[in-house]
Amino acid sequence: MISGPRYGSPHGKLDRMPLVVGANVTITVNNVRRSVLPAAGCRCRCAKMMTEVLPHRPSQLLDTLGELDFQMAVTVPDGWLGQLLVQIENHVDMQLIRATHEEEALAIACGARIGGARTVLLVQNVGIITMGAGMVSLAMRYQIPLLILASFRGAPDDPVFYHIPKGRVTLPVLRAMGLHHAVVRPDAPIASQVKAAATYAEEASQPVVLLMGREDVQW
Repeated sequence: MISGPRYGSPHGKLDRMPLVVGANVTITVNNVRRSVLPAAGCRCRCAKMMTEVLPHRPSQLLDTLGELDFQMAVTVPDGWLGQLLVQIENHVDMQLIRATHEEEALAIACGARIGGARTVLLVQNVGIITMGAGMVSLAMRYQIPLLILASFRGAPDDPVFYHIPKGRVTLPVLRAMGLHHAVVRPDAPIASQVKAAATYAEEASQPVVLLMGREDVQW
């Protein structure tokens, strides 16, 4: 049995409390996400562990960036990205640069990429809209292969009232800009999706945006 965080369980953090018996929930145990199912007849926040163990997607993301030899990460920090940025900052083979606004981040990332450093840009989705002029006139105009990982704020898993307008306009704006983009599928490994986006950016010589959910980036 696994109790919820209210009882100070040593077994892990219960991310979503079930309201009815039979509803799947998710816990985090030593940075590994596990799907659990409330035990029959149990109304005291106890759960029975299922056999499936879900990989920790942010760890997979960081490992994939390392495997692809990314040398630099440029960011304008976002709440979802906070712990991921700390992990990148401690990564021995990757330099993290924090910018003050999105167009500055884009300019730094493009300059680093032109200089030969494989660079990833990490921002919030609305940051891509903010850097629109620079994206079109610099990164896209001069065909700079740049991987952009963006937290998809205002998406269905982020129903915060001030983020919802951002989520609603993100995809239409990216399509209007002609910017290559994809939304991460939560039912597929994050590693293969990051590799596909990075490969597309290199082969097409264009920036590519990968919109990422909470589970993809929150440590």
